Amino acid sequence: MPRKSSKQNKLVCPRCGSEDVEIVKQWQLVSPLPDKYGRITITIMGVMQCRQCGYRWRGVISKIKVGGSGVEIEGKKGKKIVGEKEEPRRVKEIILDLEDLDLEEE
Repeated sequence: MPRKSSKQNKLVCPRCGSEDVEIVKQWQLVSPLPDKYGRITITIMGVMQCRQCGYRWRGVISKIKVGGSGVEIEGKKGKKIVGEKEEPRRVKEIILDLEDLDLEEE
């Protein structure tokens, strides 16, 4: 698992501790089930390579939670919540009067 430095949460090489890391390849994983707030988690995975020692490893680059009440991005710079507005749901009330319905008797 790649370590992250305490300064600015950058990727750190697990072998030599260098912060000079290059992302060689990246892909997305989408969770099949939402969390308790109705958000779907998209995890961005990647292959990282240290430019100093040449060590390559796989790990999580960032996570994005989309849907529900907003978007939450968790990445190199920590958590960022975008569009977290909770609007109350309107209840639709349907009123029917039996006299207004045209009922045909057979």
